[in-house]
Amino acid sequence: MSARFVGRSVPRVNDETMLRGAARYVADLAGPMAGVLHAAVIRSPVAHGILEGLEVDGLPDDARLVGPEDLRRRATGRLPVLWHIATQNQTSTPLLDGKVRYAGQPVGVVVAPSAAAAVDAAEAVLPVIDELPAVTDPLDALTAGAPRLWDDVEGNLLGACAAGDSDEHVEAVFAAADRRLRTRLVIGRLSGAPMEGRGVLAYTEPAGKLVVHISTQAPHAVRDVVCGVLGMPQHRVRVVAPDVGGGFGLKDHLYEDELMVIIAALESGCPVQWTETRTESLLATTHGRGEICDVEVAFDDDGMLRGLRVDAVRNAGAQCSVFSGGPLLVALGMAPGPYAWDAVQGTGRLVATNTMSAGAYRGFGQTQAALIGERAVELVATALGRHPAEVRRQNMIRPEDQPYTTRTHVTYDNGDYSAPLRRARELIEERMAAAPPPGDGRLRGVGYASHVQLAGVGPSNLGELLGLRVGGYESAVVRMEPDASVRLYTGVSPHGQGLETTLAQLLADELGVDVADVEVIHSDTDVTPYSAFGTAASRSLPLGGGSAVVAGRELAARLRAIAAAMLEAKTAPQTHAGGQGSVAGTAASVPLADVAAAAHRGFRLPEGQAPGLTASYIYDPPSPTFSFAAHACAVAVDPELGSVEITDYVAVLDCGTVVNPVIVQGQVHGGAAQGIGAALTEEIVYDADGQPRTTTLADYLVPSADALPGFTVEHLETPSPHTPGGMKGMGEGGTNAAFSCVVNAVLDALATGGTPAGETLSTPLSPERIWQTLQLSG
Repeated sequence: MSARFVGRSVPRVNDETMLRGAARYVADLAGPMAGVLHAAVIRSPVAHGILEGLEVDGLPDDARLVGPEDLRRRATGRLPVLWHIATQNQTSTPLLDGKVRYAGQPVGVVVAPSAAAAVDAAEAVLPVIDELPAVTDPLDALTAGAPRLWDDVEGNLLGACAAGDSDEHVEAVFAAADRRLRTRLVIGRLSGAPMEGRGVLAYTEPAGKLVVHISTQAPHAVRDVVCGVLGMPQHRVRVVAPDVGGGFGLKDHLYEDELMVIIAALESGCPVQWTETRTESLLATTHGRGEICDVEVAFDDDGMLRGLRVDAVRNAGAQCSVFSGGPLLVALGMAPGPYAWDAVQGTGRLVATNTMSAGAYRGFGQTQAALIGERAVELVATALGRHPAEVRRQNMIRPEDQPYTTRTHVTYDNGDYSAPLRRARELIEERMAAAPPPGDGRLRGVGYASHVQLAGVGPSNLGELLGLRVGGYESAVVRMEPDASVRLYTGVSPHGQGLETTLAQLLADELGVDVADVEVIHSDTDVTPYSAFGTAASRSLPLGGGSAVVAGRELAARLRAIAAAMLEAKTAPQTHAGGQGSVAGTAASVPLADVAAAAHRGFRLPEGQAPGLTASYIYDPPSPTFSFAAHACAVAVDPELGSVEITDYVAVLDCGTVVNPVIVQGQVHGGAAQGIGAALTEEIVYDADGQPRTTTLADYLVPSADALPGFTVEHLETPSPHTPGGMKGMGEGGTNAAFSCVVNAVLDALATGGTPAGETLSTPLSPERIWQTLQLSG
């Protein structure tokens, strides 16, 4: 059937609810409930020490403390680490043991009749801690004599992994190359800073079922951990994600403090609600990135890339988070990018420090991979005096060589990687020629970044090979009601991506109905199909959408068969569109609602057709999808202040079939904003004692609207050869490319002013760092 809705910028179906302030977040749910208690979390004020207990001084009568002994009594299991890299020295973590390992670690919960009363009551509770020396730098943590965080983790090494070629092959390629260059990349730690912080409302129904409303990306994963740690059967726990105000990977798992709030509800017998403050979010919600990467590139005088070698150390924080080693392995595996190398080798170490745990964040290692590869290409171009876009184009994998297996054993699917680069270069050069920069004394530069995004992660057996201990499939159940309206039950869990609209567009085309006739039901473990991921890893449309497309096609085939019988048609094929079932080549038709009603009546159906209209499909993809893009931007650097203005920005991407162009454009805008923040301003900072120095948005600087450029976004389409519907995941691509693109542009501007890039590059390129660099060079 020809597409009526796929490819159109259909307005998002839930926009009016959001814009009118009618959305329902966790913090909005407790109002009508009787007897709700509010929680405040007791946290360690120090980074490392022995927890001796809690000292209570005048707890109010209407408040209750749920302390370490209560928590340990309830928590009979441990929290799982679900991504095991090659050497994995920590596979689960306790809810609470006898030590604290970072400032802000939860050690208890106080509940009271109001949020303010709970905060006041928490002031009466003081953790008693025998303080120990702390270590915050991952390289220091690996040295002999460094403070040891875990008795069973030798040398603070939580894990190690490798990707790519053997030592012998890499040495041979490097030896044969004309030149070598080195750089060290110190990638700053980040907070995802979602607009809505984490939150929980937990209570027990009269029949004994535990209900947890939580701001999460993965309701089924939360339920699994609640049950595993508390020893409860899964059918006795219901987890619901209401409207969620952003996740970015931070909300892909259950946190210790959230579990403590749930335990408080079980202990008190009352509903308990908690919403983190912004300071708590910066303190105790998983951080992103934080790697030190030593990079070496080998190349020939003609510009051909030969070898890439990377040794990376990732600051894992106090313990392994649920997917802790995944970004490290992905960064090494995707380091080849869109280029054909003769040899690639990556080694990585995952190191414990007295800081908040690092976990998933938008990009999941691929932002780091892009910086590794793109800085290598820039070094080569600078050394040879060539345009960086030309060196990129010269070394790109050709479309006729696809599918292509990289030196790190990742098999790309299809696409012309040079096409976005050509177009991005055309756009940025045309725009700069049309508006020459003023002579204002600022240093001008242009940056490029090309990348390939691993997206739509699956199949399940690939996850097993990589050490990922969850299934890589997604499921859909599609039901057409007697009036021909449609319900889609999906395991993916939207929280701002527009999936309620794009999934409806896919089904509307398959079933011949309008988008307004499709309801997408999600984020409730009692109702929706199982999904270990929820919404993460740019999987929702290729896997959640792919499963919906196949289920929709199965249902459409049934509709055509029933319509044919009703029309007494003897010829095929039958078509349906615009709410009508019709016989090809004739004027005969029947309203779709009549077909649906007949199916639900259940009699006089054609042979082989059962009553009702329900179809389901579990899609375990044969391969991930690989979208790709090129970004280019122009910047102006004030040498007196070190400040950066992005004066122009273009992005050209190919994410397969584009279901809704304006939603894709919005994803690129948002992703690029996060990449720009990481490149220029955002950084989580600790002092040597493990005390956080970025605990408010006055210290942790997310980019404001006036600091962002206007974005020009263009789409190319190379449909996925695997996904039903042809979609490829793209939600993280804007971040992956923007980070490298802006870094490259700033360094190009500094080089134009006579300050070449040093051997070590530390991000973000803040005004202070830029100013210091300029002063040292001057």
